[in-house]
Amino acid sequence: MEQKEQRSLGAEIRRTGNAIKNYINNVLIANLNEKLTGVEGTTMVFIFRHQGQDLTARDIMARFDVSKATVSQILHGIEKKGLIAMRPLKDDKRVKIIVLTGKGQKINEEFTVLFAEMNSRIEKNLTEEEKWQLRSILLKMRENIGDQCGSNHHNISEKKV
Repeated sequence: MEQKEQRSLGAEIRRTGNAIKNYINNVLIANLNEKLTGVEGTTMVFIFRHQGQDLTARDIMARFDVSKATVSQILHGIEKKGLIAMRPLKDDKRVKIIVLTGKGQKINEEFTVLFAEMNSRIEKNLTEEEKWQLRSILLKMRENIGDQCGSNHHNISEKKV
């Protein structure tokens, strides 16, 4: 019997992340009239959940731990599709807040149902305890490598004092 090569945890996590990303993309493409990528869809869900708040690109950067350039690209794509608009903040015109357009508000309900179904399938067969353990382990791993976008924790070996 041939023994399978055991992948590193990092490789397994990346493989799982890619599989989830592809799954979300495929579900969104198959079920929405508006063609969005999984990242755009996930961002829209975050925007839906924060309606009525002064949500900015910086909030999205912090939530998803991504760079300013990445968030700018995502928001530009969503704005180009007519789902959001960028408006100046009343108190500080330099800050742009993200607001849903009428078109963006219409797809909120579709998204809510789709993302609930996708999360249910992704978490299928996991107990509440396993979900908690997985979240805890993933948090520890992010802390090990530095949980900040652009962090300076790239040195493989640590200097011993």
